[in-house]
Amino acid sequence: MKIGFFVWEYPPRIVGGLGTYAQNMAPTLVRKGHDVTLFTINPGDLMTREVQQGVEIHRPMIVDLS
Repeated sequence: MKIGFFVWEYPPRIVGGLGTYAQNMAPTLVRKGHDVTLFTINPGDLMTREVQQGVEIHRPMIVDLS
């Protein structure tokens, strides 16, 4: 099954429970045979795409236009 996570926090920057939940659940689902992709924000100093523990992570750059 293809599973997508959309979270506003993910390691290395965790502020609350959502990032911790995603960090634990996503690799567990990969180990069970699922295809997991995670989308989160990028504070500007992280790679925009990487794979960690089989989880494809996308961190697009967010531009403040205000």
